Amino acid sequence: MSVERYEELINKAKGGYENYKSMFKLLQDSYFLDFGKKKRQRAKELNRAGLYIPKINAKVKYLIAALNNVYFASERIADLEYYMNSNEELLKMWQEAIDFYTGKLNMFKVLQPFFMDACLLGTAVAKISWGNGGVRIDKIELENIFFDPNARNDEDIKYIVNEVFFNEKELINLQKQGYYKKGVNIKELVSEQDFKKIKVYDIYELKDEGWVVSSLLEHTFLRKEVFLEDGLPFVWGSMLPQIRRIDEEDFVCAYGEPIMAAALPLQDEINIARNLLIDASRTHLNPKIILPKSAEVSREDLLTIGKAIYTNEVGAFQTLPLPNISSTGANLELLESEITEVTGISPQNNGAQTARNETATEISIKAEEGGRRAGDYIRQLNESFIEPLFDKLALLVWRYGDDVFFQGFGREQTPSFRFNIQTGTGSSSKEVRRAGIQSSMASFSQLYQMYMSVGDMQNAYRILLATERLVRELLPLLGVKNVNEFLEKESQDDSVDNMGQDMQAQLAGNATALLADNRQQI
Repeated sequence: MSVERYEELINKAKGGYENYKSMFKLLQDSYFLDFGKKKRQRAKELNRAGLYIPKINAKVKYLIAALNNVYFASERIADLEYYMNSNEELLKMWQEAIDFYTGKLNMFKVLQPFFMDACLLGTAVAKISWGNGGVRIDKIELENIFFDPNARNDEDIKYIVNEVFFNEKELINLQKQGYYKKGVNIKELVSEQDFKKIKVYDIYELKDEGWVVSSLLEHTFLRKEVFLEDGLPFVWGSMLPQIRRIDEEDFVCAYGEPIMAAALPLQDEINIARNLLIDASRTHLNPKIILPKSAEVSREDLLTIGKAIYTNEVGAFQTLPLPNISSTGANLELLESEITEVTGISPQNNGAQTARNETATEISIKAEEGGRRAGDYIRQLNESFIEPLFDKLALLVWRYGDDVFFQGFGREQTPSFRFNIQTGTGSSSKEVRRAGIQSSMASFSQLYQMYMSVGDMQNAYRILLATERLVRELLPLLGVKNVNEFLEKESQDDSVDNMGQDMQAQLAGNATALLADNRQQI
């Protein structure tokens, strides 16, 4: 296929991004406190208040803290679980391999930039691959990746363009390693500057046989339609799905809705109202005075507190009418309530107190409601980003992980598996969640006693296993980090059914012995 076709794909995909670029920039400016910098400088020159109250910054940090509390409250972010015809011994080995490679990555450090993008910009994009003896997870900036603008949903995306940068030495090394074609003279395509960054476009296309990648440098193919054995390396997700307007032609389905976008105008109004309130308060403390020049009063005498002012025209002093600030507090509280409504995060979630004194019950209810909304955001991100990321990571570990982790097992076919990723811990009140778990354990205890009373050992054993899972969720809420150290199993060889049958057989044997003793007594 011709270079012109790929350049057309690049231009179309970049055009889709350009329609969202201005919104992304506004959101970043609102977070980095750069919003209205010129206005604040002008206010300073006029001796007026020029504060910038970063509401969006604070709410984004709350969501990031909630995400950290969810995914790093226990030893693992994700646990492999039995699924369909999985081999439990193999899953245990596989889990150890995943733990080893994720431990080398430092997942806390890796995931923080993705949490930031998801909370602020609405979309997080990761590139996950295998290299240098381990899994590699790279954050992709939204300005460097462009999605198929004609796709109706994520499953319908037919191509993705990734803009990457190298210097001359890096390109030559990649060519020596076999990533690029040998016949291309890279030195002729680029300048001699070793540290100059050179733009390369990687175009990923979905073909009948799977995903392929082509690379363009200065209208020249570095590689063309190379088949990707591991599939598409990108994973993306959001906290809210984007809604397409009727007859909207500029829609890009891969982008999620930025949670903070609706708060931008409200944040502006809060800043305006707060600065006006400060200016009005200053005016009350230092009212503007009008007097004729013939009074011969110096400005220093007027500004110095307690200093006498001498003039022959005492009656010439006048003050401008003072502004009425009685309704300003109510207006600010109304704006705060509205920004809470659109983001779902109240001041109480950030540990702030509102202008109006509230009861402990009111504060608790508002904080809990904010936690529920945050919980919904986290579930969406978990389903669209975290789970696909770990699915991809597990497959890479299965294919390229060291043989020492899989001794005795062949890896010709990928076994069925699924991840159990705990979400919700920390997105709502810990006390409420703790109380719910303890209540569930009490109900399980009643079921256990009922099954034991009728001799149903299989279901009694299942209740014990379910209770253990609840305890594993409860211990992190109580501050216990290394849960497995407290709940180690001596042996996992017996299945649930075998254990239940053994317990039931033992009970039947005891009953037979008891019946025999009774007959002898009779």
